[in-house]
Amino acid sequence: MITYKFLQYNNLLNEIMSEQDTLDNINDLIIEKKSSKEEKEAARNVESWAKYAFENNKEYHIMIFNDEKPLAYINNNYNDITVELLTYNGGNLFNYLSLVYDKFNMEISFKEDRDEPFPNNDLFLSQVNSVYEDDLVNVQNELVFKLNGNTNIFETTFDKKTNKSKTEAKKTKVNVSHNFIRRPQNYKDYEYLLDYKNILMPEFLDLK
Repeated sequence: MITYKFLQYNNLLNEIMSEQDTLDNINDLIIEKKSSKEEKEAARNVESWAKYAFENNKEYHIMIFNDEKPLAYINNNYNDITVELLTYNGGNLFNYLSLVYDKFNMEISFKEDRDEPFPNNDLFLSQVNSVYEDDLVNVQNELVFKLNGNTNIFETTFDKKTNKSKTEAKKTKVNVSHNFIRRPQNYKDYEYLLDYKNILMPEFLDLK
């Protein structure tokens, strides 16, 4: 059974934070010092904050579980939504695939300093990060998409035997019409974003 817990995931420690620690970070990092009474009331617990944040486009956190096994961490903030797919590796949680969806046309944001939503208020998949690891190597792939289809690809390989890493960079062009996807309809409408095999084009998955 799929369940949602509105908790933050610590990427440095690879652990799920407690409700109190998540609330502390919300109050310290997201809510402004001169917060409204409405914000303070919403921040009384993590789920009420998630509901408020969704309606007001503020940052909130979600852990998605399947029968208590962590599946993904979602960070929904003002500019984008990041989906981090999780599994266990050596007894520790491991983020093997991340997808970043922009809410606004970032090219216009940078050039004109204004927020321009995409047509139909869709999201745009702007970045994909994947990690492969075994006893010999750690390979990290990063794909960065632009609206015109230009795509930068970075592959960093760390050799565990020699403790050396190398990065290869290349450019390609793809059909980014597949990169648009609807926004969540409510504060816990995210299961469809976990189905990466139907979201990503086949060539995006052709990674080590």
